[in-house]
Amino acid sequence: MNTAQGRRQMEEILAGDRPFGDCDYIRRRTRLHYRHRLLLLKEHSKGAHLLLAAQEDASDAWHHQVLGDPAVRVATDTWLSAVLGGRELPWPEEELDAVLETAAAQSPRAAVPPLAEGAADLVRLHEAGRPWVWTEPRAEADPLGKFFRRVFSASFHGLTLTSPEGRVRETLLRGAELLHELCPVLARSALSHVHLVVVAGKETPGSASSGSASPGFASLTHPRIPGVIFLSAAVLGSAWQAAEYLLHEAMHAKFTDLEHTHSLLDEDYDAAASPLIRPHWNRARPEAGEGWPVDRALTVSHVYTTLALFHSTVSARHAELAGRYGPITGADPARQARRSFDRAQYLLHRLGGHTEQLGTGGRLFLRWLGGINEAFDPSPAPEGAYAHLVLDLYEREADTIRTALSRPDAGHPDEDADRDADRDADRDAAALRSAARQEISGCLAALAATGEPSGQRQELADQDSVLAQLESSGASFRDSAEAFLRTRDLVLRALGPLPAAAFLGPVPGRPEETVAEMVRAMAEESGRRLGALLER
Repeated sequence: MNTAQGRRQMEEILAGDRPFGDCDYIRRRTRLHYRHRLLLLKEHSKGAHLLLAAQEDASDAWHHQVLGDPAVRVATDTWLSAVLGGRELPWPEEELDAVLETAAAQSPRAAVPPLAEGAADLVRLHEAGRPWVWTEPRAEADPLGKFFRRVFSASFHGLTLTSPEGRVRETLLRGAELLHELCPVLARSALSHVHLVVVAGKETPGSASSGSASPGFASLTHPRIPGVIFLSAAVLGSAWQAAEYLLHEAMHAKFTDLEHTHSLLDEDYDAAASPLIRPHWNRARPEAGEGWPVDRALTVSHVYTTLALFHSTVSARHAELAGRYGPITGADPARQARRSFDRAQYLLHRLGGHTEQLGTGGRLFLRWLGGINEAFDPSPAPEGAYAHLVLDLYEREADTIRTALSRPDAGHPDEDADRDADRDADRDAAALRSAARQEISGCLAALAATGEPSGQRQELADQDSVLAQLESSGASFRDSAEAFLRTRDLVLRALGPLPAAAFLGPVPGRPEETVAEMVRAMAEESGRRLGALLER
């Protein structure tokens, strides 16, 4: 990915290859998918009957605008799912029928999709695309808007629909503009699967909601709300960040359309019973389980492949575009590209061991993605390697603590602080020292197992003595944190330069265990010891 020609080729494949890249082909397949669903539903719904009749002489643009509308798709999917499964509807039939009837009545010359008609201020994401942005206020007579609010409230806990204003709106629109500047073909293709962009905020204390959403919400899509991406204002700090998150979530929306129109998963696939693939670049959390099911790993590998192209392009062009979109701060795009390729390759290798979970389309999709990565990744890791992913997380955890320590209020509480704060600081300091000593022990064991030379062995032993002295003296939080960061730097200098093959070998005397597993166990145990501190 070091040449503009290579990036253009990768972009054209991701955006234009049939059947998995060509957005126009996927859109036509989506149209047939929803026509078939409406045919199944027409005996139960007057709105479905009217919507089928309205399609007869409609243009392609009308089909995309109306049958792609998120409210129309959710109403259709929800009603048909209940009919086929013999389940009770979550919303009244009258409300669902009103959504479909309203959509059927839309004029062939209407310039906006049905759900957008209730918006007093219609904001388009970009002049070259169709997505629009949710804004307040809405019209008083707004059946689709009312329905979408109910769907949102039932799907997400702790989030609320907001109307982006001022800097947030400007950054969102600039991000879309930048994405089209960087990857014009890919931007059009990815965003054609997005009909609505929602900037969601956190609910105020005491407000009621049901459903689920990540407590650390940055961005997401919901498989039962197709065509919509949800962003937090926190990821709209710059046009560069906004462009990345728009592309990221748009590719998830595209994958949802692929799931609806291609046999990606085996017909008996059950996410709850799926084999799990552990993403080693994420911190292990008890509530998150042991990994991702096959369908999630498949969509994430698609996203990371795309982000590898995005970050490679940013790396090549950010200096040229900084005058218009501002500088990039806090991120190294070349390193982000390498990280994206590494994650995609790892997931694709793991998915290769679970092809029985995939349908015919899914196996072709896996081969297609693997071919793209093989053709354009300039330095892929050996198959089965993952220690570099563990060390990436290990380094990012250290950066989190380093950033926190740089704040003026970081450190041991002053003499006026209460006893609880004192105890918390002492506990955190002890956790840092304990974790650091455990890391040194694990690193030395891994180095011994590889047999590779390392100049850090003596430095690591000396650092362990320093930590022992800090422990015996009950050192402050700041002194303990600085010693912890020094330890991580030494471990990274010792393990980082080792060849990937060194981690694939077995541990002497324990042939069933690889050196990579030793490194993973060392990093995960340290993460568990620091769990509460890292969460804060």
